[in-house]
Amino acid sequence: MSQDYNQFVKFKNTKAIVCDLDGTLYLDGKPLPGAHDFLNKIISTNRKLYYFTNNTSQSRQTYLDKLDRLNFPVSDDMLITSADCADNYLKKNRLFPDIYLVGNKDLKTEFVSRGYSCLSEEQVVNVKPLAVVLGFDTELTYQKIHTCYDLILKDIPFIATHADLLCPVSKNVFKPDVGSFISMFETATNGIRPKVVGKPNKEAVDAISDKAQLPPNEIAFIGDRLYTDIRMAQSYNMIGVLVFSGETTREMLATSGDKPLVAVDGVVDLIQYL
Repeated sequence: MSQDYNQFVKFKNTKAIVCDLDGTLYLDGKPLPGAHDFLNKIISTNRKLYYFTNNTSQSRQTYLDKLDRLNFPVSDDMLITSADCADNYLKKNRLFPDIYLVGNKDLKTEFVSRGYSCLSEEQVVNVKPLAVVLGFDTELTYQKIHTCYDLILKDIPFIATHADLLCPVSKNVFKPDVGSFISMFETATNGIRPKVVGKPNKEAVDAISDKAQLPPNEIAFIGDRLYTDIRMAQSYNMIGVLVFSGETTREMLATSGDKPLVAVDGVVDLIQYL
């Protein structure tokens, strides 16, 4: 895509910058080139810095600890996750506290800490959950799949933290993510899909805007995915910045309807515009 300096000026004029994590700031647990310098420059220019991840295979505290180990500037207030979006949605719609959570131990700990009762497969036989919540369950079992399927068919509200098809492990290496699980349940239930609350949906934008106390057009979102990061920015008037350090290639961008305002190889290329 062609770019001119005026597009970078719009990025330069933003008051808050939100960064995706996997594929944007790090890959395979290692910081991407220039990540530290980029984040420190954001802080030094008095912009607000936030991190946003759709990945719910780890708890909030696990992410905070990881960012600290990577020596990224971090505080609890700077992290936003799709679990936050799910929590906001469930409580706003009074789908609380009894839920059936399809998630690993880390995610269960997260929801319990927020006041939820995460019913077991045995408990849902006698206690009707108020919602089924599908997260990135890296400990998924057939029993969980079967229980989730049964509850969906009973018209229990079905919510997914996000719909990413794949999760990056390293450059060009991925593993199945929640979007792949959604497709499985859609097939099994003859077309039933969940309410998705993470990127690229409005619930995610609201969580960011509320946290930053800024309108979307004063916020830049930097990510490596077209159908989540860039689609959200494009749909809700944020400054969308695509990096080619993760999932998306230039060839994918050329054929996509999801267009960023700015596209660069990595966050290191953005430092000069801050």
